[in-house]
Amino acid sequence: MSDSPELVVRNFLAAWADPKPDELGAFFADDAVWVDGPQGTRRGADAIKSELVAQLGVSAGATVDVKLLLTEGRTVMAEYVSNFSVGGNPISSVVMAVFELGTGGRIKQWREAYDLKSVTDQIKTAGFNVPT
Repeated sequence: MSDSPELVVRNFLAAWADPKPDELGAFFADDAVWVDGPQGTRRGADAIKSELVAQLGVSAGATVDVKLLLTEGRTVMAEYVSNFSVGGNPISSVVMAVFELGTGGRIKQWREAYDLKSVTDQIKTAGFNVPT
């Protein structure tokens, strides 16, 4: 990828609306690491792709409203609101994330922080069980 780090992150977040495994996987370096907030760490592009597709597949995609994006070199810090639906019920989550891109323009590390309890509470309010 020869796009700027900011554009890579924007394109990655935009790809969530219609999640295609190969497209999502192409954003990551083979040895990438995703620190998924309170849900743990995934290592390797294939593991990240699989988990991301599984999460986005529950809601058939998500739209992301970028509130703030700062770039310094190959580091991109972002604040965004992830919007998706479960059973037709809207769910949203404010996320703070840091993306580190490698020299090849792919994401090497993605660290997220968000309120998982808020998300699970919204899903429960919509009438769905949330695994613990």
